[in-house]
Amino acid sequence: MEKLIRGIARMLAVLSAVAIVIMVIAIAVDVFVRNATGASLPGMIEIAETAMVTAVAFGLAWAGVNGEHVAVTLLTDRFSAKWAKITNIFVWALVVFYTAWLSYANVLNAIQSTQAGEIRFGLVQWPMYPMRWVLTLGFISLLLVALVNLYRCLTNKEPMGFSDEVEAALADEAMPDSVESPTAETVEGGRKS
Repeated sequence: MEKLIRGIARMLAVLSAVAIVIMVIAIAVDVFVRNATGASLPGMIEIAETAMVTAVAFGLAWAGVNGEHVAVTLLTDRFSAKWAKITNIFVWALVVFYTAWLSYANVLNAIQSTQAGEIRFGLVQWPMYPMRWVLTLGFISLLLVALVNLYRCLTNKEPMGFSDEVEAALADEAMPDSVESPTAETVEGGRKS
């Protein structure tokens, strides 16, 4: 199951990266046309907005798999192993509850938007309901990651991405704070006097 979730998150991350490229191209084309003609190219802003929603929504699960969401550990770093485990279980249960609620609310919103044929009026009429489904898919994928992480915490494993953070922290501790540079005396005399 975890392998499947990682695969889904990776696929969505690739789509997120493609959306970022599309957003950059749309904005660059719009700026070029606006500078050349004095008028915006119809549809470019809408394409950029759509790509931005896709990039953010589809990046949620990948960030969850890699432990790249914002985390503040000032308090939990001081906990014993038992309390750290209890805190992890509580936090991931809360994330599961919250993302399940967000997913459910977004499914209802996407259904309503699709039935109404919701569009955005700008320079062009742009359908909004597909982006409601993209956002919903992003939340559902994050929910799946949260469920896997909750299960991992309940079975005495670290959440996905956590080991990478621990390795990075250990690597930081192994690095000296300051590296002494050789002084002129050391270089010239071969030894410090």
